[in-house]
Amino acid sequence: MTYPHLLLLILINAAWGLNFVAGKIGTEVFGPLLFSTARFAIVLLLLLPFLRRVPGQMSTILWVGLTLGAGHYTLMFYGLHLAGSLSSVAIAVQLTVPFSTILAIVFLKERVALIRAAAIAMSFAGVVVIGFAPMGAEHVYAMCLVTLAALAMAIAAILMRRLSGVGVFNLQAWIAIVATISLALATWIFESPSYEHIISISLADYWSPLYSAVGATIFGHGSLYFLLQRYAVTHVAPLTSSATLFGIAFSLWLLDDQLTLQIFIGGILTLFGVTIIAIRNARRSTPSSLRVPR
Repeated sequence: MTYPHLLLLILINAAWGLNFVAGKIGTEVFGPLLFSTARFAIVLLLLLPFLRRVPGQMSTILWVGLTLGAGHYTLMFYGLHLAGSLSSVAIAVQLTVPFSTILAIVFLKERVALIRAAAIAMSFAGVVVIGFAPMGAEHVYAMCLVTLAALAMAIAAILMRRLSGVGVFNLQAWIAIVATISLALATWIFESPSYEHIISISLADYWSPLYSAVGATIFGHGSLYFLLQRYAVTHVAPLTSSATLFGIAFSLWLLDDQLTLQIFIGGILTLFGVTIIAIRNARRSTPSSLRVPR
């Protein structure tokens, strides 16, 4: 990989890491569901020119939209909203890697050796350690939501492998349509934001959903697709775990986040296990070799 492309990969991970901060701040201002709706509405507005119908694959695309857009992001942002530590969310969402491997074993008949099996167990053990950090019941609830978010992303990854010849921006536009409609309905039912609350949100506060849409999705996903067209998964996949390290660093720097000894130990276990899985998956070019990015 050339140095400019390596720098681009680092910037992608930094963009995903900062998305955790944007999500934490944004959900406090908007509410988790309204924030998610605004985020996807912005993505839809910007990517609408790329929207194309894909004959024979629309059913799978719509399911991807539900699992990734309405499922993963809603659960993750709700977990961010409740979590006592943003760092713990950034770590727990990495469970997408072992979940993807488990689903590939069950549905794609991928074979797993003892080392990857042990790494999967280590990844989940780390999140369990984090979940029992003394931060109250909401922290445990947040970890459960983020774990489900990781599972939803892994399911979306399996579904996306059924797609063929679908452009990255076209797919993101369809995901945004499904997510905007379903999340707008969920926001109206569960959060019921008042007109006064919506108009009280200043224009400056819209930086968070705007960044999440443009920085994390359009730039992050689009740039990753650019790199994957030029390099093997082996060179790209193992480095994407650094998004978590950026997320922790940004949360400590910008939000004075809590990084307790328990979260640190759990994070080491999870990230070490995830890294082993990602490297071995990439080397073997297995069906679970690259997870869906933030």
